[in-house]
Amino acid sequence: MPSSKAPAKTEQPPAGSAATATASANLADSVIRILLASDTHLGLNERDPIRKDDAKNTFEEIFRIAVEQRADMVLLTGNLFHENKPSRRAMQTAIEVLRNHCLGNGDVSLDILSDQGASFHGNYKSVNYEDPNYNVQLPVFAIHGDHDDPGGEGGLSALDLLASANLLNYFGKVPNTAHIALTPLLIRKGTTKLALYGMGHVNNDQLTRALERKEFNVARPSSDPETWFNVLALHQNRAKTSTGTAGAVKEALLPSCMDLVLWGHERECTLPSSVADAPVDPGVKFAVLQPGATVATELADAEAGKKCVALLQVCGDNYKFEPIELQTARPFVLREVVLASHADERELESEEGLAELLAEQVEDMLAEVHAKFPTTPLTAADENRQKYPLLRLKVDYTGFSTLNPQKFGARFVERVANPSSMLKFHRSNKGAKATKESAGGKEGGKRKMASELDEEALPSEVPQQIQGLVSEMLAGNTKDQLRLLPQRMLDAAVFEGFVGKEEKGAIQQQTDQWLEETRKKMQRRMAAEMARADGDAPNLSSRKDHEKLLEKIAQEEFEAAEAAATAEGVGTGAAGGRSSGAGPSGVGSAPAGRRPAA
Repeated sequence: MPSSKAPAKTEQPPAGSAATATASANLADSVIRILLASDTHLGLNERDPIRKDDAKNTFEEIFRIAVEQRADMVLLTGNLFHENKPSRRAMQTAIEVLRNHCLGNGDVSLDILSDQGASFHGNYKSVNYEDPNYNVQLPVFAIHGDHDDPGGEGGLSALDLLASANLLNYFGKVPNTAHIALTPLLIRKGTTKLALYGMGHVNNDQLTRALERKEFNVARPSSDPETWFNVLALHQNRAKTSTGTAGAVKEALLPSCMDLVLWGHERECTLPSSVADAPVDPGVKFAVLQPGATVATELADAEAGKKCVALLQVCGDNYKFEPIELQTARPFVLREVVLASHADERELESEEGLAELLAEQVEDMLAEVHAKFPTTPLTAADENRQKYPLLRLKVDYTGFSTLNPQKFGARFVERVANPSSMLKFHRSNKGAKATKESAGGKEGGKRKMASELDEEALPSEVPQQIQGLVSEMLAGNTKDQLRLLPQRMLDAAVFEGFVGKEEKGAIQQQTDQWLEETRKKMQRRMAAEMARADGDAPNLSSRKDHEKLLEKIAQEEFEAAEAAATAEGVGTGAAGGRSSGAGPSGVGSAPAGRRPAA
């Protein structure tokens, strides 16, 4: 295995000796084998007659691989379910797969050394395989994602139900996003000691703010902290550049004491073939593994690559991993055609000519799929995937007209899994800008809003576009601006709670919470004003004076909240973001430095 620091020099026994065999056996007994998977999205497209079993088949394959690879544990980094309130069918699928593969008489070689009550939630605060009433042979550790995060009365997630049924170990809840504290699960196998940190999905801007303000506490093992291999599993938007992206988390802000970060939520699989091929970022001291989603959730560029899981092996200070391509992923081909490049050879002004060109492109894409699967499928599921691939043809129609995507897709109903959403018409930025200016520009006509709804948008994209429309409208210099409730509270109540999680009381709950926080702040401010020296104190001799002061304080609090939300969205700040803190039994404070991972 690749090493993260120089090994100590020891005298080697003769090759083939009993001592060599014993040493090799001891080394094998100290390797922790982890099957890493992310974003399984059980319940995705379950009403689609063709794609309804895609997520189920892939989820089952993940656990077949775990058994075949003799994994010590399975680690799921968020979005096990596609819906915050999964259907009975999706929940039954999860229960059946976990029961079939995780329960049995096999031995578990992982010892938990830390205070488990600090890591797990609910009434059962210990790993499931230590329960004498159950025979667990394959432990599953899971954090929640942005689709299956806790919410509603009691703050429960769908993962809480599976954990209460003793089918998996749910960890990584963050009860306070203003002051985040991570406590590790201390796992030992042989001589290998693994400190596993988990952080389920939290608001990206709130996390960035906590990291930048050093309000992010990482508890370290109190005994020989430098001998532990530190792994962080999280589920967040990942910044595409080192300078950061609004609504995303920069790697450089994460705790520098980590050796390895396992990144969930991102759909694209960026696993290199080996540790040696992994990209090196000079701004961070740890490596990042991003397995990507195991099933295509949207017809986007990030989904067009291979779907993989990873077998991660940790031994002492060393680790290695092996990407394993999933065989049950539905074939997906994405292509783009620019109509302007075919204008000289085709009659694209007519709908018939345009349809003919696009049909040829689709036929080429289908031929590409069939070339990848020349053999006869062995099962009905294999036949379904090969017969009905996913296709997305992006059409740049700048300077031309479009056609009806649903009508065009009807001719491929028996050959494609997504005929109605196969085409995606768009205009180049330059062409779209010119069209807007000719339609009215800044001086005339009704200006088109930047976040205006796209008629060909996928259903999953519509809520984000509506949120953008509302935000843009409220940000304008009109009478529709918010005066009491800040924008971030409105977004959390309406789009995250009421729409995203289907919580009927989300708007009332968020409003009451904000009003209560504002009332307490106003009381403290009023008390401070009253306590000021007589010469500096405002004139509060009448009720009207009190009302004016209260109105002033309320306006200042509102402006401060809006400014804080704006600052969170920008996400600027220095690299770092690690502070050490005390933890439960077996965990304590430790210095900030840590060796880099191989």
